[in-house]
Amino acid sequence: VLFSAFSPGGSSLIEEKDYIPSITAGNIIIEGGVGAFNQIELQKMLQGKIVRVNPYIGELDEGFSGNASPKDLETMFQLIYLYATSPRMDSTGFLAFKERMKGFLQNRGSRPESVFQDTVQVTLAQYHPRRLPWTVSMLDKFDLQRSFTIYQDRFRDASDFTFVIDGAFQIAEIKPLVLTYLGGLPTSNRKEMWKDVGVNFPKGVVTKTVKKGIEPKSAVHIVFTGPCEWTREHRHAIQSLVSVLNIKLREALREEKGGTYGVGVGATPTQYPRQEYRLAVGWGCSPDRVEELTKTAMDQIDSVKKFGVSDIYITKVKETQRREREVNLKENRFWLNALQSAYYNDEDPLNILRYNELIEMVDSDFIQKAAQKYFDMNNFIRVELFPGDK
Repeated sequence: VLFSAFSPGGSSLIEEKDYIPSITAGNIIIEGGVGAFNQIELQKMLQGKIVRVNPYIGELDEGFSGNASPKDLETMFQLIYLYATSPRMDSTGFLAFKERMKGFLQNRGSRPESVFQDTVQVTLAQYHPRRLPWTVSMLDKFDLQRSFTIYQDRFRDASDFTFVIDGAFQIAEIKPLVLTYLGGLPTSNRKEMWKDVGVNFPKGVVTKTVKKGIEPKSAVHIVFTGPCEWTREHRHAIQSLVSVLNIKLREALREEKGGTYGVGVGATPTQYPRQEYRLAVGWGCSPDRVEELTKTAMDQIDSVKKFGVSDIYITKVKETQRREREVNLKENRFWLNALQSAYYNDEDPLNILRYNELIEMVDSDFIQKAAQKYFDMNNFIRVELFPGDK
């Protein structure tokens, strides 16, 4: 049995100075345990049970995620109730979490891949303070008391939480647990909504070069951004375009040119806080082939924009979409994510069953129009990694 829960607000409602305590609050509470039990005692209590409940505070919402075996359902609901009503402020757990983060961050900064990814991140966010990469110096901003206070505030009112539960259970069996544990959560009916914290994509074309590491390895990451209407059709268009480009760029860069072991294309359309998208293309290669492969990739994109694609690609993409949907419909995780997305974005959950309508829309013209819209050659960032500093 899987579940998730969300409530609008998140760290967007927290002042800038308390940003780090807010985004670490969920981890700190998990490390602290609940009620009278510290983390070690809690794990002993749960020995032999299959159950997990994790609270979190995201940017636009706070909530829970977790799962349990059917026989441990009541324990799952008990943990949800305790994490909401009886979080534990535990200095031992806090210090252990901080120490683990320190070890992770000390090693991270020495890896060329990490520096490269951080550069992509801060460039896309124009160095917004809420998108700065993690460093050891940020550990000084950890604050057990502030995290605990923020956590208590975010979870003290359950009136605007949405819970999604799916898996192997009967409604009659689970209803008493929902009424007892979720129905018993404190409510104050406060009216809240997340805030737009002002993280904006850069305008125009931005290029960056990162020199890090001694191995003869390079990487290229190109990210297109812009406004995107939040409709099922537009979302399916951009994801279908991604599928086509994954095939075409693999053929061109890997199979024909032999220039990379793998190339990836991915898109993230969002409705909140603004309707926009980012569409990323990336690959690794030897330093002397960066320009050649970048030109090849851009030529492939340009070709789709000008001429569309042949039926062989359309057939492959549609067959894959049908096959993946058949498999997904049998998976609990798919249903959990699809239902949560529907409720989070205020959409009709029955649209999940109308996916075949979208597949039928895919043809060369559909892909070509998507490419013209989302591959905006006047609005992208390009970040390249080359060996350089040790």
